[in-house]
Amino acid sequence: MKENEIPIGQKKMRLKDQERIEMKFLSPLTGGFFQKYLRGKKEYIEEPGRMIDGRELAQYEEDIRRVVDRENHLGMEDGNTFDLMDECFDGSPSILEKAEHGTISVENIGGALYGCTTLILKEELEDWEMEEMCGFIAIQYSDGWGEVFEQRNIPADGGILNVYFDYAGSPDFQIQSTVIKNPYPENQKGRISESRQSKIPETEMPCLSEKKPRPKLTMFRHNRHIFSVLPGALQLLLKCGQKKEAEEMYDRVSQVRGV
Repeated sequence: MKENEIPIGQKKMRLKDQERIEMKFLSPLTGGFFQKYLRGKKEYIEEPGRMIDGRELAQYEEDIRRVVDRENHLGMEDGNTFDLMDECFDGSPSILEKAEHGTISVENIGGALYGCTTLILKEELEDWEMEEMCGFIAIQYSDGWGEVFEQRNIPADGGILNVYFDYAGSPDFQIQSTVIKNPYPENQKGRISESRQSKIPETEMPCLSEKKPRPKLTMFRHNRHIFSVLPGALQLLLKCGQKKEAEEMYDRVSQVRGV
């Protein structure tokens, strides 16, 4: 076990004021490689592509990281990074109270690329909260952030690459937890000030709220005309797993525009 690594499910940790828990949820990445070829003077993309695993994806790590970083800053103001907890999470209040930040990235583990959601926590999650977070992240990979990202064409040697965070079936997350110094000492987020909940038995596990989160769209890059705002608004809804709402918005605007 690495220094400062927390054994999951054992005795609760007591953190100092400026300490936080960095918890990483790791799951295998897969991808599709689509080769380019010329027919006459025109360039085409091979269909269907070839599926590749995390080890083969590792050779494109730098390119993938660059596109992930761009995705996480798209539409965000002041250079901020897309934060899953702020933008999309609408689950149990106790998780919101404990989790200060949530970001998506990739990690190279033993020569293979993994999808990684990193939480910065003020306090350890209970078992039922861990289960809820795993479900939330899996949904974000399949219907939210991950669904948007897999449509990004990443230039690769001789073709293009699509990367899939959505793992076939339910991902069996590998979880790594480490005590770190608070990385955001001047950016403390005001979370819900309810008293902390004690562990809830599985039979009483709260369901995710049916209430949908309200994603926030940065307007400074748009001229506030509806057709200028529409692409960014659709993308943000898809990022947050609100595909139905995105389709409804597009249909309504298309009717107005006469598309």
